[in-house]
Amino acid sequence: MKLIAFVFALLCMSPLVGCGGFYAGAGFSWNTVDETFDSNLHTNQNRSGQDRYEASVNRLAPLVQLGYRYSFCNDWAVGMLAQWKYLNYKTPNVNSSRGQILPNATFSSINIFGPEVIRDFTSKTRLDNEVMLLGYFGKQVTCGYVYLGLGPVLFTASNSVYNSSVHTPNGTGDHLISTSVKSYNTVWGGAALAGYQYFLDQDFFIDISYTYVQTGSCHFNNTINAANFNGANNPGPTTLLLSRKIKFSTQEFMLSMNLQF
Repeated sequence: MKLIAFVFALLCMSPLVGCGGFYAGAGFSWNTVDETFDSNLHTNQNRSGQDRYEASVNRLAPLVQLGYRYSFCNDWAVGMLAQWKYLNYKTPNVNSSRGQILPNATFSSINIFGPEVIRDFTSKTRLDNEVMLLGYFGKQVTCGYVYLGLGPVLFTASNSVYNSSVHTPNGTGDHLISTSVKSYNTVWGGAALAGYQYFLDQDFFIDISYTYVQTGSCHFNNTINAANFNGANNPGPTTLLLSRKIKFSTQEFMLSMNLQF
């Protein structure tokens, strides 16, 4: 045991911690994504339905990163880190195979599509790419750097609203018609990061970190003729305005192997 302790002490006293410079790495991230959705689906005839839901999903995502660290005063460092993840988040299905049901958006009480039509509105949001740019400040501890960082983050996102309608033509038989609209946007937010870079030698280190991300509210809007959205071949007099406001928070535990050059 004394020999092991002696070797470990020598290891940590040796100049394993790399000097400043650029580095690149790849790894994985375990992400908990929380979505908050608010919608106001209304018509040009002042009829409306408001819905809200909250959803949460855990995702394993690949990541790559490129950074620069500048060391000073022997055991302090500042740096910049650019990181990309393929998040691949989708709103989980609840009482539907197409996301979450929007019960008030059916406008059933006002028969917007006619009393003979049974319909379901659902919503599904996607977050594909996550990109963050962080500045950080660190201190050398044993064989690496403990660091804290802050910076902006963006997501490429889309939201789809689906309408599935069961028609009963002439009062006999059922006929299912499904239509949808989709809107794209870039969601911006801020990230706070805490991590540890453990050096295996002068060139390679393992980066272990935790990041909390909070976005602002992002708006997704579509306008469509109500008759067409309900599956009709010809447009009608009613226009649907589909307004959605969505925001996200994520907690991310990341592990990557990095090469300094």
